[in-house]
Amino acid sequence: MTWKSRLPLVEDSAIPLSLCEVLTDHVKNHTARPRTYQGVIDETLRKSEYVEVPTHLEEAVISHCAAHVRGHFEIAPMRIPTQSAVIYRYGPGVGFVAHHDEVTDIERHRARTNGQPVVGGDLTLVISLSTPDSYGGGELFFEHPPQEIKPPLGTLVAFPATRDHVHGVRPITSGERITLVVRVNVEKL
Repeated sequence: MTWKSRLPLVEDSAIPLSLCEVLTDHVKNHTARPRTYQGVIDETLRKSEYVEVPTHLEEAVISHCAAHVRGHFEIAPMRIPTQSAVIYRYGPGVGFVAHHDEVTDIERHRARTNGQPVVGGDLTLVISLSTPDSYGGGELFFEHPPQEIKPPLGTLVAFPATRDHVHGVRPITSGERITLVVRVNVEKL
Protein backbone atom coordinates (compact mmCIF):
# COMPACT_ATOMS: atom_id res chain seq x y z
CA MET A 1 0.00 0.00 0.00
CA THR A 2 1.40 3.43 -0.94
CA TRP A 3 1.01 6.59 1.14
CA LYS A 4 -1.50 7.90 -1.43
CA SER A 5 -3.95 5.07 -0.72
CA ARG A 6 -3.88 5.20 3.09
CA LEU A 7 -6.89 6.30 5.09
CA PRO A 8 -6.73 9.63 6.93
CA LEU A 9 -4.61 9.87 10.06
CA VAL A 10 -6.38 11.28 13.13
CA GLU A 11 -4.01 12.05 16.01
CA ASP A 12 -5.33 13.75 19.17
CA SER A 13 -3.00 16.20 20.96
CA ALA A 14 -0.52 16.32 18.08
CA ILE A 15 -0.02 20.04 18.63
CA PRO A 16 0.59 21.43 22.15
CA LEU A 17 -2.13 23.70 23.51
CA SER A 18 0.40 26.54 23.85
CA LEU A 19 1.04 26.47 20.08
CA CYS A 20 -2.72 26.27 19.41
CA GLU A 21 -3.13 29.41 21.51
CA VAL A 22 -0.40 31.27 19.60
CA LEU A 23 -2.03 30.31 16.28
CA THR A 24 -5.49 31.34 17.49
CA ASP A 25 -4.13 34.69 18.70
CA HIS A 26 -2.49 35.17 15.29
CA VAL A 27 -5.77 34.78 13.42
CA LYS A 28 -7.64 37.03 15.87
CA ASN A 29 -5.02 39.79 15.50
CA HIS A 30 -4.93 39.82 11.68
CA THR A 31 -7.52 40.81 9.12
CA ALA A 32 -9.09 37.75 7.55
CA ARG A 33 -9.95 37.60 3.85
CA PRO A 34 -12.77 35.64 2.18
CA ARG A 35 -11.60 32.32 0.74
CA THR A 36 -12.43 30.99 -2.68
CA TYR A 37 -13.37 27.59 -4.00
CA GLN A 38 -11.45 26.93 -7.24
CA GLY A 39 -10.69 30.63 -7.52
CA VAL A 40 -14.21 32.02 -7.07
CA ILE A 41 -15.75 33.41 -3.90
CA ASP A 42 -19.11 31.67 -3.64
CA GLU A 43 -20.54 31.44 -0.12
CA THR A 44 -23.08 28.83 -1.23
CA LEU A 45 -20.13 26.44 -1.72
CA ARG A 46 -17.68 27.68 0.90
CA LYS A 47 -18.17 30.29 3.56
CA SER A 48 -14.89 30.95 5.30
CA GLU A 49 -12.16 33.48 5.83
CA TYR A 50 -8.42 32.91 6.02
CA VAL A 51 -5.23 34.38 7.43
CA GLU A 52 -1.78 33.31 6.26
CA VAL A 53 0.59 31.86 8.86
CA PRO A 54 4.18 33.05 9.37
CA THR A 55 6.94 30.60 8.41
CA HIS A 56 8.21 30.03 11.96
CA LEU A 57 4.75 28.94 13.16
CA GLU A 58 4.24 26.68 10.15
CA GLU A 59 7.63 25.06 10.77
CA ALA A 60 6.72 24.50 14.44
CA VAL A 61 3.48 22.76 13.42
CA ILE A 62 5.22 20.53 10.88
CA SER A 63 7.85 19.64 13.48
CA HIS A 64 5.15 18.46 15.94
CA CYS A 65 3.30 16.50 13.23
CA ALA A 66 6.30 14.90 11.51
CA ALA A 67 6.61 11.76 13.65
CA HIS A 68 2.86 11.03 13.40
CA VAL A 69 2.91 11.51 9.63
CA ARG A 70 6.02 9.32 9.23
CA GLY A 71 4.48 6.57 11.34
CA HIS A 72 1.18 6.49 9.44
CA PHE A 73 2.16 7.28 5.85
CA GLU A 74 5.79 6.07 5.92
CA ILE A 75 7.01 9.31 4.34
CA ALA A 76 8.71 12.45 5.61
CA PRO A 77 6.71 15.71 5.39
CA MET A 78 8.57 18.63 3.81
CA ARG A 79 7.49 22.27 4.03
CA ILE A 80 6.74 23.96 0.70
CA PRO A 81 8.68 27.23 0.86
CA THR A 82 6.70 28.93 -1.92
CA GLN A 83 3.38 28.91 -0.06
CA SER A 84 2.07 29.74 3.38
CA ALA A 85 -0.09 27.64 5.64
CA VAL A 86 -3.50 29.21 6.26
CA ILE A 87 -5.89 29.41 9.18
CA TYR A 88 -9.55 29.17 8.22
CA ARG A 89 -12.43 30.66 10.18
CA TYR A 90 -15.89 29.27 9.51
CA GLY A 91 -18.91 31.03 11.07
CA PRO A 92 -22.58 30.07 10.88
CA GLY A 93 -23.85 29.14 7.44
CA VAL A 94 -22.42 26.95 4.73
CA GLY A 95 -19.26 25.00 5.56
CA PHE A 96 -17.38 23.66 2.53
CA VAL A 97 -18.85 21.36 -0.12
CA ALA A 98 -17.26 17.99 -0.89
CA HIS A 99 -14.02 18.47 -2.82
CA HIS A 100 -10.51 17.12 -3.27
CA ASP A 101 -7.27 18.97 -2.53
CA GLU A 102 -5.47 18.25 -5.79
CA VAL A 103 -4.73 21.63 -7.38
CA THR A 104 -6.57 22.21 -10.67
CA ASP A 105 -5.59 24.28 -13.70
CA ILE A 106 -8.68 26.45 -13.07
CA GLU A 107 -7.34 27.38 -9.62
CA ARG A 108 -3.91 28.23 -11.00
CA HIS A 109 -5.37 30.36 -13.78
CA ARG A 110 -7.78 32.28 -11.54
CA ALA A 111 -5.13 32.83 -8.84
CA ARG A 112 -3.09 34.91 -11.27
CA THR A 113 -5.79 37.60 -11.19
CA ASN A 114 -7.71 37.25 -7.90
CA GLY A 115 -4.88 37.39 -5.36
CA GLN A 116 -5.92 34.13 -3.69
CA PRO A 117 -3.18 31.70 -2.69
CA VAL A 118 -2.99 28.37 -4.48
CA VAL A 119 -2.36 25.85 -1.73
CA GLY A 120 -0.87 22.75 -3.33
CA GLY A 121 1.18 19.83 -2.09
CA ASP A 122 1.11 16.07 -1.66
CA LEU A 123 -0.42 15.81 1.80
CA THR A 124 -2.95 17.96 3.67
CA LEU A 125 -2.53 18.52 7.41
CA VAL A 126 -5.57 19.94 9.21
CA ILE A 127 -5.10 21.08 12.81
CA SER A 128 -8.14 21.83 14.95
CA LEU A 129 -7.81 25.19 16.72
CA SER A 130 -11.33 25.09 18.20
CA THR A 131 -12.84 22.89 20.87
CA PRO A 132 -15.72 20.74 19.60
CA ASP A 133 -18.16 22.45 21.97
CA SER A 134 -17.30 25.96 20.70
CA TYR A 135 -19.31 25.48 17.48
CA GLY A 136 -22.30 23.52 16.22
CA GLY A 137 -22.08 21.43 13.05
CA GLY A 138 -18.79 21.84 11.22
CA GLU A 139 -17.74 18.20 11.11
CA LEU A 140 -14.92 17.33 8.71
CA PHE A 141 -16.26 14.52 6.53
CA PHE A 142 -14.77 12.09 4.04
CA GLU A 143 -16.87 10.38 1.37
CA HIS A 144 -14.97 7.08 0.77
CA PRO A 145 -15.03 5.40 3.13
CA PRO A 146 -17.62 7.53 4.92
CA GLN A 147 -16.23 9.20 8.02
CA GLU A 148 -17.14 12.29 10.09
CA ILE A 149 -14.72 13.91 12.53
CA LYS A 150 -15.23 16.71 15.03
CA PRO A 151 -11.77 16.69 16.55
CA PRO A 152 -10.60 18.09 19.88
CA LEU A 153 -8.32 21.13 20.05
CA GLY A 154 -4.80 20.30 18.84
CA THR A 155 -5.84 17.26 16.81
CA LEU A 156 -4.08 16.50 13.53
CA VAL A 157 -6.05 15.07 10.61
CA ALA A 158 -3.75 14.24 7.69
CA PHE A 159 -4.64 12.80 4.29
CA PRO A 160 -3.28 12.64 0.74
CA ALA A 161 -4.18 15.66 -1.40
CA THR A 162 -5.55 13.52 -4.21
CA ARG A 163 -8.82 13.13 -6.06
CA ASP A 164 -9.37 9.88 -4.13
CA HIS A 165 -9.75 11.72 -0.79
CA VAL A 166 -12.97 13.71 -1.28
CA HIS A 167 -13.87 15.59 1.88
CA GLY A 168 -15.69 18.70 3.12
CA VAL A 169 -16.98 20.60 6.13
CA ARG A 170 -20.59 20.30 7.29
CA PRO A 171 -22.44 23.62 7.70
CA ILE A 172 -21.68 25.54 10.88
CA THR A 173 -24.87 26.03 12.88
CA SER A 174 -23.43 28.16 15.71
CA GLY A 175 -20.14 29.53 17.01
CA GLU A 176 -16.91 29.56 15.03
CA ARG A 177 -14.75 26.72 13.71
CA ILE A 178 -11.05 27.55 13.36
CA THR A 179 -8.58 25.21 11.65
CA LEU A 180 -5.04 25.44 10.39
CA VAL A 181 -4.32 23.85 7.02
CA VAL A 182 -0.75 23.04 6.07
CA ARG A 183 0.10 21.39 2.78
CA VAL A 184 3.39 19.53 2.59
CA ASN A 185 5.30 17.59 -0.01
CA VAL A 186 6.46 14.10 0.81
CA GLU A 187 9.81 12.39 0.72
CA LYS A 188 9.89 8.61 0.76
CA LEU A 189 11.78 7.08 3.66
